[in-house]
Amino acid sequence: MLTDGRNQFNSADITLDNWKDFPYSTHTFQNVSELIPIEKIDGSSNTLLPREIKESILSESYTILGQLTSAKEFLKESYTDALLICESGRVVSEYYANEMTMLSPHLTFSVSKSITGIVAGKVLKNFDLNSDTNISDILDGTAGGAYADATIRHLLDMTVSLDFDESYASKEGVYARYRQAMLWMPRFGDSEFSDEDLAKFILSLPKGPDEHGFTFSYKSPNADLLGLVLEKISGLPLAQLISEELWMPLGCGPATITIDSKKMARTAGGLSCSIQDLVMVGELMRSGGIHGGAALLNPMWVVDTFTGGDKAVWSRGEFADSFPDGSYRNQWYAIGEGVLCAIGIHGQWIYIDAAKEIVIAKFSCQPKADDDDLDRKTLDFFRGVANGF
Repeated sequence: MLTDGRNQFNSADITLDNWKDFPYSTHTFQNVSELIPIEKIDGSSNTLLPREIKESILSESYTILGQLTSAKEFLKESYTDALLICESGRVVSEYYANEMTMLSPHLTFSVSKSITGIVAGKVLKNFDLNSDTNISDILDGTAGGAYADATIRHLLDMTVSLDFDESYASKEGVYARYRQAMLWMPRFGDSEFSDEDLAKFILSLPKGPDEHGFTFSYKSPNADLLGLVLEKISGLPLAQLISEELWMPLGCGPATITIDSKKMARTAGGLSCSIQDLVMVGELMRSGGIHGGAALLNPMWVVDTFTGGDKAVWSRGEFADSFPDGSYRNQWYAIGEGVLCAIGIHGQWIYIDAAKEIVIAKFSCQPKADDDDLDRKTLDFFRGVANGF
């Protein structure tokens, strides 16, 4: 018998069909490998970050959507599994639920995209490759599909014109095919797509009505294909690439990433790691790519991620109302002056306020995959915390 503090359920009731549903998600988001194949991402350390705890942060109340709300009330309302707040690289506050700790693994969902974007910057630099390189120059099988005339830059900035419905709740149609191809839901045995792998599915997707580069359009297959492109460029499996280029040099602990039937990594959402690892990634970006006194990332790539997004392209996209002054660059959201976010469904976050030297990471098991109201509340909470420094 398992419990999330609100409900009890039997682990035997968890299936590939319901593992993302609450309350099962209180267990499965920490134990993805029980249901889906994974590759291990080697880390170099489980050394805890320096600490200077400020009890007042989580004992205070914050104005959240116009209402004064206690931090603890918000964290419970937003189904928080773990929260870590750092100031200038020191842990100043933390919160855990559902038996999590600072080092417990948790699925990051689309925060995986932002981590892949960091690795992309390193791979392109290592191989002296321009981001405007055509995908078709790297991958076979693009002819006739959306990616035939798209570039790596289009993948990085989500400006591929792609005929694909990003419908998280759907268990039929094209999104079901996508989930089946990544082994995240059961396959339909009599379907013509019953043996479809992730790459085959993605490369079959048709082009949308616009030209590439015109509109920001958030489509997860772009990030999965970016991972495959990085594998082809480097000649390394994605898990090894993340380990060698980011995880080991940064000092992160062990992690995993889900894979399909042909061992293609699910870079759009399959990475599991600890809350400390997420903060370390955020700290690396906040510090301009500098770690341990040396440039682990190209500082210009980090600057470009903070400032290089095309706001006109963003303004034509579906998230413009949420972040009117926003942009999207290298798989990260820039949502204000010096504020960068990695965001995953069900409430996964890295929030970076570079000016205030604040990094916040949050793991959650929110019942709704896409919850605009909770997202707005979360951002109000993060801003309230950052403004207190």
